[in-house]
Amino acid sequence: MGEVNDIVPSKTKFATKQAKVKIILPAIALVTSFYYSFSFTGGIVIGYVLCKVFCNLFVKNGKIDSIFLDYGKWRFHLHHWIMGIILLAIVWTIDHYYLPTLFAGVVCGVIIQDIYDYNDWHKVIIKNPNSGNKKAA
Repeated sequence: MGEVNDIVPSKTKFATKQAKVKIILPAIALVTSFYYSFSFTGGIVIGYVLCKVFCNLFVKNGKIDSIFLDYGKWRFHLHHWIMGIILLAIVWTIDHYYLPTLFAGVVCGVIIQDIYDYNDWHKVIIKNPNSGNKKAA
């Protein structure tokens, strides 16, 4: 009978260790998730506010023009949501698929600001108004 009692406590120890692991691992995942969620959300807020202030101070006052690329009859408007996506792709590729959470949030805040605050965010390719006004010499 002494042998049976020796086996049962070892199973209980094993069950206790399993229970601790089942509690600790989700807790670690949850804390990590909160950290990255708050970091990303904070970055979005920072990026949105900074972009909003920048646009009000410089773009809407005419100190900085929007970026257009002329290509014959067409103009390509590089909205800052397009430049943000390109920047995220470049950083993600260069940094070997690691993208800092706060940085990604800030850039996403810039992207959200352009889409949310401007009605022409979807107008990327526009007819060039200067293409028909050229005179032959």
